[in-house]
Amino acid sequence: MTAAVSPVSGRTLALSILIGSCALLVLGVHPVLLGALVQESRLADAQVGNLVTIEMLAIVPGSLAGIGLLRRVGARFVAVGAGLALAAINLFLMGQAGMATLAVTRAMAGFSEGVLVAIALVAISRVVRVERASAIFLAVQTLMQAIVAAALPAITVAGSRVDAALAALAVAGVIAALAALALPAELRPTEPDSERGALTPASLAALSCAGLFLGAIVSVWGYFGLWLIHYGYPPAFEGTAVSLCLVAQVVGALAAARFGEPLPSRQTIIGCAIIGAGLVGAFYLASGSAGAIIAVSLAFGFVWLFTLPFFAGWLIEIDPGRRAVLYLTAFQLGGAALLPSLAGIAVGAWSINAALAFAGCAFILLAITAASAGKLKPAA
Repeated sequence: MTAAVSPVSGRTLALSILIGSCALLVLGVHPVLLGALVQESRLADAQVGNLVTIEMLAIVPGSLAGIGLLRRVGARFVAVGAGLALAAINLFLMGQAGMATLAVTRAMAGFSEGVLVAIALVAISRVVRVERASAIFLAVQTLMQAIVAAALPAITVAGSRVDAALAALAVAGVIAALAALALPAELRPTEPDSERGALTPASLAALSCAGLFLGAIVSVWGYFGLWLIHYGYPPAFEGTAVSLCLVAQVVGALAAARFGEPLPSRQTIIGCAIIGAGLVGAFYLASGSAGAIIAVSLAFGFVWLFTLPFFAGWLIEIDPGRRAVLYLTAFQLGGAALLPSLAGIAVGAWSINAALAFAGCAFILLAITAASAGKLKPAA
């Protein structure tokens, strides 16, 4: 139970958030990296969704493996090893091309990223105000993503935007490894309750909604760079739109941390899902106007990170023992992996706009599922 677990210190929480943010830098870099891979003929556009799926799916077992390792092995050893592995994998990929090579190496990178994310996940699960800590984690990781995404379109390594993005991800791995040296010797997750399982029908519904939400978001985000290219916008505009969207995400996360506590978690998620569906349609309507795209990007980014902390709040309402919260990242990233792959099938069959239509349907399904989940009983 939560009461039996001593909370982590502010220093440990800060270090863990930095490590997790370095691991998830790839989420902000994806639009630039994937668009550049296609432009440099290293990857076919129809394979973009598959590559996103592979890396996101690899993060899921990586995070679960990281939680398991932290029960048995020192946190410093786990995080240093995963950080250095992540750096080495990204450096190896510089100059590489082809789906086979990219698939294997991005899967390895994703697993390492998942292990690093487990450090942050375990630390956050042991603080008193999980929702606020989650919002701060989201704000920090997204601010880092915004800074890097804004700089990358203007930077090349040997003439390659792809290799510049990979170099940035390698540096992030090294930073995570260095930060891990200052972690306490042990950082253990909450022990499971042998009498009750963490996954009840109510918690599974909430976790599935979390996967649907991030899956819908990434179905737009993963194809955003290619969508802009399709409508004739230059890489410089792509960098501006992506970085401003990321800044809006930071504002959304901070707003959730400051003002979100009184709001009912499940109802807020339903409302944000409906707004998300509307914003997806607004992207399509704004395709001919750079200013309108920026405006919709800002709103989309705000809703994205404003909503995410409420899933932790919903899970704690269902399971005060905080066992289900440890599965949140796995379900979110599982959705972020599977839904973009399905969106890729739609893109291959129709056009890049099919990714937007697919995401809109996912948001609507989420709203319906969350509304229906109110009838399920929480854990005893």
